Amino acid sequence: MNRWRYRVVNRAIELFETILLAALLAGALISAVGALSLLPQVQFGPPLGEILTFGWYGQLTPSWHVDAVQAATHRHCLLKPAVMAATRGSMVVERRMPDGRTFLAHWAGGPTSDDAGNCGTDVDLTIGLGAMQTLVSVDAKAVHWHFVGS
Repeated sequence: MNRWRYRVVNRAIELFETILLAALLAGALISAVGALSLLPQVQFGPPLGEILTFGWYGQLTPSWHVDAVQAATHRHCLLKPAVMAATRGSMVVERRMPDGRTFLAHWAGGPTSDDAGNCGTDVDLTIGLGAMQTLVSVDAKAVHWHFVGS
């Protein structure tokens, strides 16, 4: 009788452990699915209406640049923050493109580059998410963001 009771108790413990493990795995799966379902709603990059102003507020590396594309002509060009800061100007984030990884921004100010890669002085630009985030993080003293609403 003792062996039978011992086997019943052991099987009950094994069943409890299995059910507990299954419940923990189900909870983890539900949490992961919930987190992944929120991911498309997360917006990376600056919000629409942000203004990035360039002025000579600090020292910038002259050779540093990011790539952009002129929206009207699809010509590749360069944004060099040191040049943009020296000639002063601002960039307004106007729209996030449907792919979610590209922004349409308007630059108004001096030249964006001191060579043939200049984008222009009053131009709409298509800028990738990585390049936009890099522009924001260039140097807190040289680049300032202002929220004007969306």
